[in-house]
Amino acid sequence: MRRKVHHCCGAVTVWLLATGWSLGSIAASTTLAPVTNTGLNNIHFKFVRCSETGFWMFDVINNNFSPSIVEYFFWLEDDQGDAIDGDTRQLTLAPKSRESVTLKFGCDVAFTELKPHFRWAPVGFTRP
Repeated sequence: MRRKVHHCCGAVTVWLLATGWSLGSIAASTTLAPVTNTGLNNIHFKFVRCSETGFWMFDVINNNFSPSIVEYFFWLEDDQGDAIDGDTRQLTLAPKSRESVTLKFGCDVAFTELKPHFRWAPVGFTRP
């Protein structure tokens, strides 16, 4: 019985290689963890834009099946790397939701100059 299983697996491998697949491409095409730019599982931001009032905006997306409370920080640094101005807020995101956020930084500051940091908000703590 073991010989049949061995031959079957070998035949499948030969067929995959003959059709242009490689074992590395099969493994590389499998995504096990969600892509995020916040460092938080299933939370990411995108669609960065300048608002009509001239301030930076973006959307925060919650791909979790449960509510998520997220705190975010954006700040500017001087030439020595010291913080000179910041914007901190907290968001309560419904399951599978998207929320637009407006920062206090004007679009005259390049968005790439802003330093971002996201974290899970402490339970029971609310920031005004």
